[in-house]
Amino acid sequence: MLSGEIMHGYDLGNFKNGKAFIHFDGVINGKSDYGQRICINTKGEKLFELPDRDMLVNEFEDEDIAFVMGDQGMYAMLNNKGEFLTDFIYSIFYGGSEEGSWETHRNGKHGHIDINGKEVIPCMYDNGRHFSEGVASESLNDKWGMVDYFNNTVIPFEYENICTCKNNIISALKGGKWGLINKNNEVIVDFIYDDIYNWCTRECLAYPASKNGKWGLIDRYGNVVEDFIYDEIDLVSVDENNAGEFVQVIKDKRRAIYSTRKKEFITDFDYSFFGYFSDGRISAHKNDKVGFLDTNGEVIIPFTYGSYRMPDEEFAEGLCVVYKDGKAGMIDAEGNIIIPFTYKKLYSCHEGMIWAKNNKNDCGFLNRKGDVVVPFGKYHCHSISFNDGLIPVWSEETGDAYINKQGDVIKIKI
Repeated sequence: MLSGEIMHGYDLGNFKNGKAFIHFDGVINGKSDYGQRICINTKGEKLFELPDRDMLVNEFEDEDIAFVMGDQGMYAMLNNKGEFLTDFIYSIFYGGSEEGSWETHRNGKHGHIDINGKEVIPCMYDNGRHFSEGVASESLNDKWGMVDYFNNTVIPFEYENICTCKNNIISALKGGKWGLINKNNEVIVDFIYDDIYNWCTRECLAYPASKNGKWGLIDRYGNVVEDFIYDEIDLVSVDENNAGEFVQVIKDKRRAIYSTRKKEFITDFDYSFFGYFSDGRISAHKNDKVGFLDTNGEVIIPFTYGSYRMPDEEFAEGLCVVYKDGKAGMIDAEGNIIIPFTYKKLYSCHEGMIWAKNNKNDCGFLNRKGDVVVPFGKYHCHSISFNDGLIPVWSEETGDAYINKQGDVIKIKI
């Protein structure tokens, strides 16, 4: 911030792609200051200003595009130079896909818009889903079909529901039953199931399906791989590169992990809960204790930790938060204790920094070695993770400000 100026009551956004948005509705040196909406770089320098004080914007998307809400509650698309690519005519933007477009709604209709603000799929559909493998599901007049990137109909609008395409396999609902089709609209599994999941990578060879209130697994040709004797089947993985490779199968309130690539169970039904799949490890709960399995189902970190659930128990940057005797610590991928069990709360490692809360409920940041690099109680943190090396904070001394990983205040040169 400018020398001698203390700002209070300002909304400092998180950095992304080297930029952050600041909403100036607060006080500088005891004087009210309303109206500015600016974008700054990591040096605190002003890049551009939004033209209206009633506009709201969070942060840039990965593609360096931002979505701005105007005073009427409608959205427009903004590029990284501060130029509006659309008018304020959209009620929402969301998603993103391999084709570089977002889903959007205009006048109550669904469509897709690209990085240049062009409606590649006109907002003419009742509902829809994101692109995958060159096609997107759309709904029109209570029927579902699929279109390509040029809005050509690929799958005719004759289904009651239709999911996204994976491996040229599409779950579709017809006559009240689910089956599998391909992009040529050829039926590859008859419409006989109550439900079919096909979120998976190319390595997955089995699909969860339900029939008569029970779940089993079928292959892409409709052959039954696992009989329909299970109560539920759900994902384990949250890593999109491995999505569906492992599923958790539930029977009589006990859980096991099934490999859809190997088409076999890799654990027995010994577990009460499975958490995240990350860094080749799956967190598991057994007898009210937490441990970790590898992708073969072998125990690689013993069941010695307290039973706390997500977003803990996920490895990030090689470290994972676990609990012992009600205190939080961190282990590495081999199970070595890296940060001792002395904290009330820890959060996942991000950019080499770890948000921590001590027994006095003060927050601070540790590095990967467990050293305190941002002292406890010095700042109120507006976020739990650094982005582009910076984080928004507040203190009586600094007001609203950004600090770097050394705890130095970054001056905002507005």
